[in-house]
Parts: sequence; structure tokens; C-alpha cells
Amino acid sequence: MTIAYIYPAFINVGGADKIIINKANYMADHWGYEVYLITDSQNGLPPFFPLSPKVHLVDLGINFFQQYQYGPLKRLAVYLKLMRRYEKGLNRMLGQIRPDVVISTFSRDAKFVGLFKKYAKAAIAEVHTTKKNIRALPNLRLKGGVYRLLAAYIEHQLNASALRFDEVVVLNTLEEELWAPVRKVKVINNAVQYYPLETNPLTEKSVIYVGRAEYEKAPDRLIEVWRLVAQRHPDWTLRMFCTGAMLDELKAKVQEYGLQQQIAFMPPTRNMLQEYMSSSICVLTSRFEGFPVVLQEAMGCGVPCVSFNCPSGPRYIITDGEDGFLVKDGDIEAFAEKVCLLMEDEQLRCQLGRKAKQSMARYGADVIMAQWRELFERLTKGK
Repeated sequence: MTIAYIYPAFINVGGADKIIINKANYMADHWGYEVYLITDSQNGLPPFFPLSPKVHLVDLGINFFQQYQYGPLKRLAVYLKLMRRYEKGLNRMLGQIRPDVVISTFSRDAKFVGLFKKYAKAAIAEVHTTKKNIRALPNLRLKGGVYRLLAAYIEHQLNASALRFDEVVVLNTLEEELWAPVRKVKVINNAVQYYPLETNPLTEKSVIYVGRAEYEKAPDRLIEVWRLVAQRHPDWTLRMFCTGAMLDELKAKVQEYGLQQQIAFMPPTRNMLQEYMSSSICVLTSRFEGFPVVLQEAMGCGVPCVSFNCPSGPRYIITDGEDGFLVKDGDIEAFAEKVCLLMEDEQLRCQLGRKAKQSMARYGADVIMAQWRELFERLTKGK
């Protein structure tokens, strides 16, 4: 079977990049599928995460990043021109490889579902975020005015595109409910990325955060949490593995609060397994999540997590009080209390850590990928 994944670029350290690459590697290495990752703006850069030599990475060389150097009107004209080039490039590439299945990651390529179905037996939309935050629509709505109208138009177009796919795959049952007014969708969770044999002793006075320095990931809320935590436990350290638009703002806030000795900003690393195994608590303060990879990774390494119960993924990974803590969304003081509780109670920390690792077994790669294989075979059978 030949699979074509459509994705903007594998140049970020984000969870979607890791999930898609690991999925492609699994299909090529375990099943012998012919897998193509088709990007539009890779720009000659290697993927951050390791890619199997059996997987084909093909960049169409569109470079959508160039539009951002212009003002609104010029940017729109450039964007439309690039989209025409993108459509031609996809038409050419799909015509060459003739995939059995095309998987759209529901970015700007979603409007080309008709093109996907022209060449493939089945077209699948794979949504990696919550419906409420697709294409960062909340950011546009917050700007108000014409941007609110633009957000409404984009959402309408995405809903219209979703109706034309053979299947739309979402990450949890709440997302299934959110999509119900538009169409029926299928739920397939993310696979856990790390599940080492060794036991994490959870003795290091180190808390880990992994996430982009962007509005939806809300690392600014974490700085406010740590301001309270540091007053009670100045001997603990928060390591923040993040890059993004808010990074300078976060560093300034750390400076303002005098937390330079307690908070360390860490560069991206390919060896996150080692970083989780040298941490005793993991924290997630996002405003939106689909199915947060970081929680799965940390819990797979036996690290208890504290997360805001944001829409919508954390509640499907953490069972509150059993293998971690879910905190009312936005309650900074309650979040700080749970972090301090884990710091102060080593027995509880280890108990939750053990249960966290056990609970992640249900997201093993073989379990999750079997669901994808069944979907591919069902959609292409007889075609």
C-alpha cells in the first residue's frame, strides 16, 4: 500500500511532527508500506526527528514563509499565488506516485480534497488539534473586526472541506462531539512515544515543561505558577524546553520575578527520553490541546503530571488523583498547590508515577497503529 502524507514542513520540535514521522516510520519499517511525506516549505532543512530511510520526504519548494514579509494586501496576493503553485505541485506529485491513501493534516492543503480523491482510493483528514483551535482561529477572533470575519470564513471553508473527505480522524471523544454538527468522525488516539524498561526514581528536584512558547501552550501561565511554587520550594528547578514567539516575553517575566535561579530555558533536544528520566514532575499549562504528546511521553517514563483541564486532551490521558492531577483551567493557585504536594510527598509522587506508566500501556504503538491499518484497509477495499 502507498500512503501520501501532506504536511507543511517537518522543521519544528512539536508533537505533530514527531507523531507523523514516527507513524510514517512504523508503516514503512513494520508493514513495508511505501510512504511519502509531501511538504511545501521544508526549504532544504532536515527533519528534526529521525526519519526512516524507507520513507520518502518530498518537498514541493513553495516556501509559504515568504508571504510574511509583506503587509496584509500584498501578503494576500502572494498567498493566493503560492496556493496556485502548491496545487500544481500536488497535482504533479500525486499523479506520479498514485497513492492508495492521501492523509491531509488539515492545514492549508485541506481545500484540495478533490485533487486527493482524483488520484487516491481514499482521502483522510487527520486533525492534530482541538476543533476550537484549528488554524489558530481564537487568535484571529481576539483581534476583532475584520479578523473575526476572516476567522468565520476560514472555519466555514474547513467545515466544507471536511465533508468531502472519506474519513476525518480526531484525537478524543470530546472532539468527536464538537465535530458532530458538521459530520461523523473517527477517534484514534496518539501512540505513546516513550516507554522505557528502566524505572524513574523521581528523586531529582527537577520539574520539566515541554511545549512551544506560543499563546495556545500558555507558558506565561506556568511562570505565574512557578512564582508561587518557588516561594515554598526554592531548591527545585523548572526546566522549560520551549522556543517560539513568546520566549523573550517569558525570559523578561522570569527576570522581573527574580526566578533566574529556579527557571532554566533549555534548547531543543532529540534526546527527550533522557530529560524525562531525569525529571520528577511534568507540568502542562496549555489553553488548548488535542491529545498532548508531552503528557504521554512523561507518563510513559513514569513521571507524574500536573495539567490544566483545558479543552480537550489532558482529561483523556490523566485520571485525576490516580496517575496525575487535573486542575481547573486557569486556576493558578490550585495548580501551584498540586505541584507543591508532589514535591513534598515523595511516596505520593512515586505512587502516581508508577500508575502513570501503567496507564500508558493502552497507547502502545502496536495498539494504535492496528487501528490505522484497519482504517486504510476498510477505505480502500474493493477500490
